[in-house]
Amino acid sequence: MRRSILALLAIVLTSCQSLSQPTAAPSARMPSPHVSAPALAARVNGTPILLSEFEKRVAAYEQEWIRNGLDPASEEGRRRLAELPRQILEGMIEEILIEQHAASMGLTVSPEEVETALAQFVSESGGPEAFRQRLVALGMTEEEFRRNQRSAMLAQKVFERLTADIPSATEQVHARHIQVSSEEKARHLLARLQHGEDFIELARQHSENEATRELGGDLGWFARGTLSIPELEEAAFATPPGQIALVATPQGYHLLLVVEKDPARPLSEDQRDRLRQHRIQEQLRAWRAEARVEIFIPLSP
Repeated sequence: MRRSILALLAIVLTSCQSLSQPTAAPSARMPSPHVSAPALAARVNGTPILLSEFEKRVAAYEQEWIRNGLDPASEEGRRRLAELPRQILEGMIEEILIEQHAASMGLTVSPEEVETALAQFVSESGGPEAFRQRLVALGMTEEEFRRNQRSAMLAQKVFERLTADIPSATEQVHARHIQVSSEEKARHLLARLQHGEDFIELARQHSENEATRELGGDLGWFARGTLSIPELEEAAFATPPGQIALVATPQGYHLLLVVEKDPARPLSEDQRDRLRQHRIQEQLRAWRAEARVEIFIPLSP
């Protein structure tokens, strides 16, 4: 699960669809003068995240992951469970940011929309009793489910608004690369290419990128914001067709061959999805950077 990706975008977008996410963070309330204020996990622009709600969500995810086969005694299980509290809290922070910015965008979810979605989930679960049993297994009430559903539906509306102008065609690059771990090896291979050796064959023999090595380093066509290595993407759009660039990235050194460019190539649906995710992640990062976020609990690195 990628970090706030947003890392926890998947959590926000699919929380109710998977029935694996408990209640969303409640709105701020003034405590009674005779009642102690509840403990907080965090506060986002003044809106609290109750410690009890945070702990409940962490427990629900742990239960769901274990139910789906995660072994808590395994190395992977221990690692994922150790990372979970930070991921959950970041997801809850993002939910509040979405809620706050949805209001400024004029976006809302009506009670009727929530009830329609609830009826659909009950039907898909096999009826009211099966739905109730599922909620009990997750430690959720029907009202908590409604709040989750509203949060997910509101997030969907916000994301649709943010990505409404994603084009059907845009500038794209077709490129190949050879990835190695040392600059010395990269420069040695570059010299061989400059002496006329075949890029595809050298990629198959020397590239350390397992995903593209057998393809002769082929990255295919990609638009801005869709390649997983930003430094490589930037270099690809800056390099003329037929030329080779040496690019340093956190993943290593890349010899990048720009094969061709198209100023208005149609986007596949998969490419449009990646552009949507990129747009959403960038906006969430911007909202997070400008927000006043106070965290009151210790979290693992």
